[in-house]
Order: sequence, then structure tokens, then C-alpha cells
Amino acid sequence: MSLDDWLYVETDDSCAICGIKGTNLLTIHHIDGSHSNNVYDNTIILCHNCHNQFHQKKGLTQKIIENRKRHLIQKTITQYGLNAMKIAKRNGFGVVAMPFLLYHLVQLGYMEKQEQQMGYGNQEDATARFTITEDGLNLLKKWF
Repeated sequence: MSLDDWLYVETDDSCAICGIKGTNLLTIHHIDGSHSNNVYDNTIILCHNCHNQFHQKKGLTQKIIENRKRHLIQKTITQYGLNAMKIAKRNGFGVVAMPFLLYHLVQLGYMEKQEQQMGYGNQEDATARFTITEDGLNLLKKWF
């Protein structure tokens, strides 16, 4: 999936703040203000109204946006994924898990599949070892 797809899916095609729906009403906001920093954890979907409120300093603050993004990140990477990233960081050699539970983290660049651990029936990769990437470490440090 593209970055835009991830962002729209996590908000269900609505503004992350007010919830208004309709992709023609929405825009991508760069949390750190840098339009060249086009990464998942620095972008959030806002409607034009909320986006303008933020830039005109009319009620929507940086803290509100960051708190909302933290919740959206946790929703997107899932509690299981967040725990796997924390365990992989803590033990240094990765975590063994069922791949279907962590492939979204591989797609986002936060974990890497290192090796198959065990097969089951016709499924060759029933479990695999995953390690956390530098981007994954940065995500944990910044948001969790």
C-alpha cells in the first residue's frame, strides 16, 4: 500500500480530528512541518477546516495532533505489533511470531522478516523471526 492508502485507511477516509468524511475535503498534514518528511508517522489526514485552524492557531494545537497520531499509530500497528516491536528491541535478536500478524510492520518498514522458523502442514512459514529496523526503533523512541 502507498503512504496515502495507509493514512486514509487508518482514519476510514475521514479527518483524524473532527471525523468529517469525504476524500475531496481532506488533506495530508505534516506533523513536523517539513513537507519533505513524507513518512507514515509524520503525516496525518486532516480536513481543510482543521488544517486551517491549526495553521492559523485557532484552537487546534500541535499537542492535540500528536496525541491523535499516537492513537492512530497504535491502531494501525496493532497492540500485538507494538508488543512485538518492544520485545524485539529489548532482546536484540528479534521476535518469533506468525508472519500474518507482523507483515504490516514489514510493509511500513518497522520490522524485517529474517528467517522462517517452523512450518505447519502445507504452510512453510507458520512462524518466522522478525527483527526491528532503525525506523522501528525511531518510531518507538518518538511515540512510545
